[in-house]
Amino acid sequence: MAQEFDLELINNQEQRLPCVLILDTSASMSGNPIKELQSGLDYFAQDVKSDDDASQKVQIMVIKCGGSAEIISNWTDAENFEAPELYADGMTPMGSAVSLAVEEIENRKEEFRNNGVSYLQPWVFIMSDGAPNDDWQNSASNFKQLEKDGKFTVFTIAVGDADQEILSKFSIREPQKLNGIDFTKLFVWISKSVRIGSQKVSDSDKTSLPPIDWASV
Repeated sequence: MAQEFDLELINNQEQRLPCVLILDTSASMSGNPIKELQSGLDYFAQDVKSDDDASQKVQIMVIKCGGSAEIISNWTDAENFEAPELYADGMTPMGSAVSLAVEEIENRKEEFRNNGVSYLQPWVFIMSDGAPNDDWQNSASNFKQLEKDGKFTVFTIAVGDADQEILSKFSIREPQKLNGIDFTKLFVWISKSVRIGSQKVSDSDKTSLPPIDWASV
């Protein structure tokens, strides 16, 4: 697998914007929520590859946080990204999920450097409809500190009855609460955002993200 991803870097020397999606797929997401999350992710996969810049520059990883914390789509350029199939099951090991994201981001940065590919500060999106059930406190504190240190940018999205106070421990930004289960509207915004982000030349360039029209006050 590693060789395959190295080939992406060899064949495409464009600057990358790494994007990690941490998706709560715990049992409480069963039924319509997981179906809507799947629809949103399917939309994102198609839309982000339709943009010339984003398709070449955005690189995506998907980590599920349900039952276990597990990579369900390894680093893939947007032009080749296909939405993985989502299943709702188990509890919410969010601490493990963010620790996995940290490890994978640092490994990917090393791969970029080894292949002579420049990269922008990674973006991480965390979506959850509940509260972590693992030993998440230290992982959250470390994750938030790494964001303060400029290692990545984090966006947390609260779904349904998600514990927003706990979610706020994972990022320097306050969580945004999704209107109902309108994941497609959320992923429209994420796609527009990464398309804008992919046009940056350096991290010092200011990014004006689209207005948030998917959150409730």
